[in-house]
Amino acid sequence: MKTLVIIFLIHVFLLGCSINSEIKGAKLYQENFSGFSFSATSDISQPLLSDYEYQAVGGELLIVTSCEQADGIDISTIADYDYFRFKMLLVSCAAIDKYSTATAAHNNNFPSKLDEAFIYQLPAAIVPLLSKAEGIQREGESVKSYDANTQITTEKENIFKLLTTEDEVYLTLLARGDFTNDGFEELLIQSEWYARTAHGKHVDLLILSRPDGSGPVEISWRLNKLD
Repeated sequence: MKTLVIIFLIHVFLLGCSINSEIKGAKLYQENFSGFSFSATSDISQPLLSDYEYQAVGGELLIVTSCEQADGIDISTIADYDYFRFKMLLVSCAAIDKYSTATAAHNNNFPSKLDEAFIYQLPAAIVPLLSKAEGIQREGESVKSYDANTQITTEKENIFKLLTTEDEVYLTLLARGDFTNDGFEELLIQSEWYARTAHGKHVDLLILSRPDGSGPVEISWRLNKLD
């Protein structure tokens, strides 16, 4: 009887380990790439773009149909009123490029479904940073501890709105996968910031890591690095 109990406990332990170490393939949330057309038979890193038109400073109309074309355009040649919209496209293209390097994860410490409670735990620096000083100010803080009055709502699945007295931030889950080759699943997040009391706005792309299931979520990479 004692032997049977030991065997049962070992079986339960191994079952738990197999759940935590379940291999998960990289996943792209295509619904969060408006105007991107992905084909099951072609390279996912080369989607076709539609409805992406921009005005150049000289008055020329630029019709962008691929990320390769977008990456070859000097953003300084885009008219001011189209600048941020073009910047958003470049971030989406950067996300596709980043996703193309992701591999299957062997371990996962992130919930399968994100919710407001999870967003409150994220690093306060998940917002697009405007300066190095702001990054230092937010260092070591979570969204909740940095501003306890932050209101978080789910706009739709995998898109969250963070509202403070002065700021409006949108976090969008774009992809999951192992982006850092450490075996753990990470999250690829687009972060948009809009000033509520002025005309400022900014966008960034980040990778969130959590190698320790009992530890905090960390920002392991961001597109816009501050010197």
